[in-house]
Amino acid sequence: MIKIFIGLTIILLAACHHSDSPTKENSIVAKDLIGEWNNLSIRINIQSKNNSDTSEVFDVNRSEWEDRLRIKPIRTFFRTDSTWNSAHYNLNDSLVYNPSGKWWLHAEKLVMLQDFPSRDTTTYSLSLKNDTASFETMLDWDMDGKKDDLYFGKQVRKK
Repeated sequence: MIKIFIGLTIILLAACHHSDSPTKENSIVAKDLIGEWNNLSIRINIQSKNNSDTSEVFDVNRSEWEDRLRIKPIRTFFRTDSTWNSAHYNLNDSLVYNPSGKWWLHAEKLVMLQDFPSRDTTTYSLSLKNDTASFETMLDWDMDGKKDDLYFGKQVRKK
């Protein structure tokens, strides 16, 4: 009986160790995000625009960013103390919006708690390849009170 218990305990510990240890290829650790990141593109699938049954795709790449959005590419900073901010500068280089808060990784997802200017929590699916990060989440882009708009953004690490 003791041998069976010890055998099952070893198998259980090995299984737990395996499931808690993602491969190096797909695991993201906090140090991978530290630094400044700048927007390359965004794509938002807006559902029920203006509370209607229609949907719309909003898609902006780096070459058209300033013309379409009337701001410089957003500069997002992830710090070692788990704080972040996303500096939005207009075309005259004046800071016009700067949300900030805390961030952490949980189960291969990026969680961003915004404290300023309003309180919100957004969880992103995140992938990194070299110095490019891809973020995906549901958010309320059209401000209709529902997080039903699919956001996909790419950012590049500033060197």
